[in-house]
Amino acid sequence: MSRRAAIVEEFDDDTDLPLPSRSLPDTGARGAIIEEIPDSDDDGGDSDGAPELLDFSAVAGPAPHQPRDNSVTDITPYKKWTCIYPIYIDAKRPYGTGARRISRAKSVWWPLSKDIADACSRLGLGTLHEVNKMHPSDWENPGRVRVQWKKEGRLVNSSIKTKKQLLETISFQIQRVKADNVPHEPYVYPEPVPPPTTKPSKPKASTGKSAPGTQASKAKSEAKPPQRTGRPLPSPPEPQPALKSRVSSYSPAVPSGVLIDTVRAGMSANDGQGGIGGAPSGKGKRKVIRMRA
Repeated sequence: MSRRAAIVEEFDDDTDLPLPSRSLPDTGARGAIIEEIPDSDDDGGDSDGAPELLDFSAVAGPAPHQPRDNSVTDITPYKKWTCIYPIYIDAKRPYGTGARRISRAKSVWWPLSKDIADACSRLGLGTLHEVNKMHPSDWENPGRVRVQWKKEGRLVNSSIKTKKQLLETISFQIQRVKADNVPHEPYVYPEPVPPPTTKPSKPKASTGKSAPGTQASKAKSEAKPPQRTGRPLPSPPEPQPALKSRVSSYSPAVPSGVLIDTVRAGMSANDGQGGIGGAPSGKGKRKVIRMRA
């Protein structure tokens, strides 16, 4: 007579479970499977005793927008678009010298290329924002915007007929968003710096006749330099905003801007790699970049 080993499973948990109101299905030698018992015994409903699943998409909202790569590598289609620099609408710049091109009352104190691009988009104009381009007289505030305000000889916006109207309309859009940067009269002008005083030089005794060429050179050297006329440029109101709000994040004047962070990351990578083949580089020159705030 053969004997078979029996496996006995003991359940020592003291938890009181409700007894099922109906017989549980038999799955074979292991016995019945414990299932969740619904609160109501109504079998006519849609529920089959399983817990309902929550729709997390409705609770959390729509899926986050995936960023798209809007970078442009070929600017040939945008060559004929009008270039606008922040210096064109900067109230701190002089008028008529290739810098500010609209009146000071219609300009803004701290224009940014990002603000110009946003204003052109609101006006329904074609916009290409070039963050690394800069005006030669405004290196602290880089950024340039290409704007298409004419398409095939026709005006994109009927209210903008000239380039000056384009600059004034863009500046007006920025003034509506940044009311603190609107210039208001009376403007505050810095105190004039007194010219440096020079001591008169004593005339040297001449021993003989001097050539006529030397007399002309002396007359030119003794001539006073031309004095600069005109009113000085006004100063922005105090207190001034933070540096990150006055210039672009790509500006070299920002200690933690995009440009400086890129340079530091490159220097750290070179320090970690060492010399050729990962060997220590030994003696070498280290570049130090000093920026003025």
